[in-house]
Amino acid sequence: MPDSDDEDKEKEAEKSEEKDPEHEKKSQQLLLAGFSNQALCHLKLMDGMGAFKACESALKLDPKNVKALFRRGQSAEISRSEDAIGYFKAVVEVDPKNTAALNKIKFCRNKVMSFKQAQKKKYANMFERTNFKEPDPVLTKDDNLTKPDFSDEEEGEEIGSDGEKPQEMEV
Repeated sequence: MPDSDDEDKEKEAEKSEEKDPEHEKKSQQLLLAGFSNQALCHLKLMDGMGAFKACESALKLDPKNVKALFRRGQSAEISRSEDAIGYFKAVVEVDPKNTAALNKIKFCRNKVMSFKQAQKKKYANMFERTNFKEPDPVLTKDDNLTKPDFSDEEEGEEIGSDGEKPQEMEV
């Protein structure tokens, strides 16, 4: 049976470890590494959302962590290439010489551009391929399309059923 002196010593040791800044720093580093590794595992499983959440947790601990920023960009690349460009730009802001991030920016831009071109091509003739027609003109009371036009306009000479031209009547 443990006596109360041992319990008191353990509690004091835990309290002193919690207050120790070196211990706090080390625990933050371990948490950061854990979230970063978790993000990598999610990326391997093609789980972009899980990787994104793990990166966000890591970035709460260290907003300038290049590895977490880069993996956040990779997670966004799985489904949202346009957003990934912004995340990779954040990596370049922290580390301007990061060639992997620069290459990913170019890759994502090309991916977005080719997607937009494919969409443009896909929907370019969308209305021409349908059977939609122009709407019929709205008829008014004065318009009567069912009655023949007997006006005296000369559109051409009419030929009768016997092949002769009709004679004009004198009045």
